[in-house]
Amino acid sequence: MIEKQVVVIGAGISGLKTASELYAKGCKSCVVLEARDRIGGRLYTAPGYNNNKYDLGASWHHDTLVNGLFLEEVGLPKEERAAFVFDDDAMIVFDKERGRVDQDPEMALEVLMEELLKFNQLQYFEDLDVKDVNYFETIVKYLYERRDLLTDEQIQYLPQVARFMESWHGIDWKTQSSKCLEIAHQGRNAFVLNYDTIVKRVGSAIPQEWIKMETEVSEIDSEGKKVVVTTKTGEKYACDYVVVTIPQSILAHSLKPEPRKGRIEFNPPLASGIQDAFKKTHYGSLGKVVFEFKDCCWSRKRSRVLSLGSSTPDITAKVRDADDLASLVEKLNLDTQYNFKNGESWDFPLFFVNLAKHTDIPSLILLMADPLTAYIESLPDKEKLYEYFEPILTKVLQALDCTEPIVKDFDDKSTSDGISSPVLKNIMTTKWTLDEYALGAYSACEPGDDPMDLILSLTNNQTSKIRFAGEHTIMDGAGCVYGAWGSGKREAAFIADKLGNFGSHSKTL
Repeated sequence: MIEKQVVVIGAGISGLKTASELYAKGCKSCVVLEARDRIGGRLYTAPGYNNNKYDLGASWHHDTLVNGLFLEEVGLPKEERAAFVFDDDAMIVFDKERGRVDQDPEMALEVLMEELLKFNQLQYFEDLDVKDVNYFETIVKYLYERRDLLTDEQIQYLPQVARFMESWHGIDWKTQSSKCLEIAHQGRNAFVLNYDTIVKRVGSAIPQEWIKMETEVSEIDSEGKKVVVTTKTGEKYACDYVVVTIPQSILAHSLKPEPRKGRIEFNPPLASGIQDAFKKTHYGSLGKVVFEFKDCCWSRKRSRVLSLGSSTPDITAKVRDADDLASLVEKLNLDTQYNFKNGESWDFPLFFVNLAKHTDIPSLILLMADPLTAYIESLPDKEKLYEYFEPILTKVLQALDCTEPIVKDFDDKSTSDGISSPVLKNIMTTKWTLDEYALGAYSACEPGDDPMDLILSLTNNQTSKIRFAGEHTIMDGAGCVYGAWGSGKREAAFIADKLGNFGSHSKTL
């Protein structure tokens, strides 16, 4: 039995911040148990072609007016912080048939998108008891009720523009809650170059002997005076407090009896309030694909490009001829089913970041939502990825004023010197849905969910020695890096206050 004052489970940003804050407050008796062979969790910076680096996990500082992590970063000398750029930009928006549809004064899709979001917001503000439905149904309701005020083209294209919200939540429009759709931005978003700098900075503030890699926790027993944490290899740690920072997706499996990687057995079981709250919260799977080119052969003027999913056949006629909302929802729902065997990339909204605008990196980063994420992450190789995305990628480059055909050169066999065509050297993709310690991206809401229930149930028990941290345990910054970071800071302050001092050292019993 190894005795510690605090055991932190997970070395993601919330776990690292918990431990670094405890150390700064004088704690000398702590251990951080991490199942992976690296720190950072869902912050993961991966190497690519030509020594470039990409964040395959989180990429942005959101809400920079109130983002504590961002404000801490800008207070550091430039050489100590992660570089960042404000990449907020009007999107280029195009579809398969028409091409560009953004900034079109006849369609005014940007204005209609704002009205649609306000329409959605008002239906829940005006009546607290109104039924929560998926985002798809809200879009159809807007079209149905406002059809006499919309042109045929607005009815055709607005639903696909509205699906841009999928790239925020990581789940598709038929799964996303309308009630929890709104995102209140508190300031601009800053694209980080790269998060590994922050992970290393926070991690280096912890004594390195505290961090135990490839150490999976199997059980937490809180029935005795001390909490006992048991690892898969049989090590036991007795502590005053344990801070559980594993993702919500993995924590949910503790409520199920089936054994699996990452699952922690709680003895006694988690409180009924926590178990009930998990029935009203879910998680999304935001995925990324990175297309790396030898040189930048396209425009650097714009940083954001949205490829629209294909419009529903005859959607305008169906909206105008509908006798009632329910039948219209049913018809359009059948028109928008996904068939991955026969489907194509044009079935989904795909959001691209043009890295070349802000950096010297000639790459495009694609963001996508589930169920597409799980399908793409299951593809076996670059050839299959290229085959799937090539039609979209060609159109994206055309939207960025590059009309030359793509030259695929994964094996460095093509003679590409002196040619003006974009030479594709590499494709990288996330694997979060296949990662047994993640199973997806971050918390997201389906119709009827209430994320506040989970937050309160995990954090309000002032007598519990089992504490929880992570992006799913905090309201300010929920789903964001700074939220996870802030939750670690919160739990360290709670423990320091309860213990009073950190005078004792760890010892082996």
